Amino acid sequence: MRWDIGIDLGTQTARMAELKHGPVLSAPAALAFREGNPAPICAGDIARRLIGRTCEGVSVVHPLRDGVLENNLYAARMFQWMFKRSEGVNTRRRFGAMITCTPFARPVQKEAMLTAAIDAGAAEALLVRSDAAAAVGAGLDLNSPEAKLLVDVGAGKITATLFTFGRVAAFGYLPYGLNRIDERVRRILRSDFGYRVGVLASEEIKNTLGTAMPDKAPKDVIMHATGINLAKRMPVNFDVETKPVLDACEDVVGELARLVNTVVDSAPEELSADLTDAGAVLTGGGAVMTELDRRIGQALGIPCRVADAPEGCAIRGLYRIMENPEAYGAMFMERQSRQVW
Repeated sequence: MRWDIGIDLGTQTARMAELKHGPVLSAPAALAFREGNPAPICAGDIARRLIGRTCEGVSVVHPLRDGVLENNLYAARMFQWMFKRSEGVNTRRRFGAMITCTPFARPVQKEAMLTAAIDAGAAEALLVRSDAAAAVGAGLDLNSPEAKLLVDVGAGKITATLFTFGRVAAFGYLPYGLNRIDERVRRILRSDFGYRVGVLASEEIKNTLGTAMPDKAPKDVIMHATGINLAKRMPVNFDVETKPVLDACEDVVGELARLVNTVVDSAPEELSADLTDAGAVLTGGGAVMTELDRRIGQALGIPCRVADAPEGCAIRGLYRIMENPEAYGAMFMERQSRQVW
């Protein structure tokens, strides 16, 4: 089967690659629906701008939650929206879609993802491990005997995978990503300071004040934010201090460091020894968090680096797998074809 389309559907961002043109699309994985209408009124950037600004009867949704499929109807509509923007789909009557999938997804979620792609118009759909695609996109040679440690830090999930000879030697995951920091920032501001902020505002606070090394972060930095004063029930401008944001970050970053340690400890001795030279590689949108590479390197006692353009590693790797699928057969998960009567 020829794989014309590659899709990396994440919790926050959806990316697409075409076999002839490489990566061609990157947009928020958001859809806006009007109540009672199964067709979305908008998607992508426009839908994301509606978060926190919807009127009655309109809701903004994401097909994935914490890295796994939450609603197959939303996924099918997201795939349709992306397929319509593909030259490869519009010029071929039958096309195959290769889709990344988190390794810890349950069988029913994998089947629902494949069914959504088929319902959206694909003749055949194939699921590929998202961590393998990210590793290939980061430039790692998965088929070599030397160990390769990849830490994929996303908005909805975090995985740590040790590869060798094209297979997985050790694996671990957290069923949440850096979005958990956003949730904790909103909770702290609401319960401790009496302010309510939106999803986009909490993400901006995390990106501005958050760091993986709280001990070395400056404590006198403040950020101006806008939210609702719960006591006065009025919108206000207020200052956000560094400490509550650092506390929210430490909860998640500490779990991430322990996860990576567990994966390395469970690996065979010789593979673990390879990492003293090869080190670890960070991918995913969360890899750009301040000092995260240094924190992971200190936890493991090995070098750690952030891949080039880490947020796009998965779609770049998926494109390379589309070009030469035979070399990565061990990383394929599930496959489904359209039934022809």
